[in-house]
Amino acid sequence: MDKEILQPSFRRTDERGTFLEVLNNGHWESLIYGQMHSGAVIGNHYHRKTEIFFFLTKGSARIDIIYVEKGQQRRLSLEANHGVLLKPFESQAVHFLEESEFIMLKSLRYDPDDPDTFQYPVPVSE
Repeated sequence: MDKEILQPSFRRTDERGTFLEVLNNGHWESLIYGQMHSGAVIGNHYHRKTEIFFFLTKGSARIDIIYVEKGQQRRLSLEANHGVLLKPFESQAVHFLEESEFIMLKSLRYDPDDPDTFQYPVPVSE
C-alpha cells in the first residue's frame, strides 16, 4: 500500500514573506486548524465516506495507518510543510513528536446526525 508524503507544489519567498501552494485539487467542505503538544495523539478512527488532507505547518509527527479492510499497516514521518491524503477506511493515529501546528481539510463537514467517524485503534508498530 503506497502512501505518498505530499509537499507544496509551488513556493515563493520574497521580501514580503513566503507563499506555499499546498494542495491544488479536491473538493473540501471543512478546514480545521490545530496546535498540539509534544506527545499528543489524535485519531484512532476512520471514516467510511470522508477524505482528509492533513498538513503539518510546524513541528513533526508520525502517522500510523491501518487499512481497515485489509489489515495492512503503514507508518509515515512528517516534518513541517509535509502532508498526507487519508482515504476512507484508513484508520489513523497522529503522534506529535514536538510542539506542532497543522491544518486539516475534510471532504465532508461534521454532521452530528451522521458523524462518519468509527473508532478503530491503530496499534503502534515499532
